[in-house]
Amino acid sequence: MQIEAEEQLHEIQPLLEEALQHLGNPVALKTWLLTPVTSGGKKPVEYLLAQDYMIFRGFLLHIRTGQEMFQPPKPLGLVYLKRPREEVEHELERLRPGAWRYDDDTDDNEP
Repeated sequence: MQIEAEEQLHEIQPLLEEALQHLGNPVALKTWLLTPVTSGGKKPVEYLLAQDYMIFRGFLLHIRTGQEMFQPPKPLGLVYLKRPREEVEHELERLRPGAWRYDDDTDDNEP
């Protein structure tokens, strides 16, 4: 039992260090570990105890630190060209052609 606990501590230590680095201080880490990740859900510390390390890391990656840098997307460089209505309708018809129709003169429709 002692060996299992030591192994688990060795697995948890890097995760806690990473969380501390994300959050900045031990008080914030403690608060985050003891706060349910969803309303009525599990706490991050419970995921650690259950050895669900990937789920724990997933919640850790979603933490907002206030240091994120958001940048607007770069323009794509696409140019909008105004097309005549007839050309647009013609291209739409090519995409969805009308239903097949049988000629009235043929007897292919009859049994």
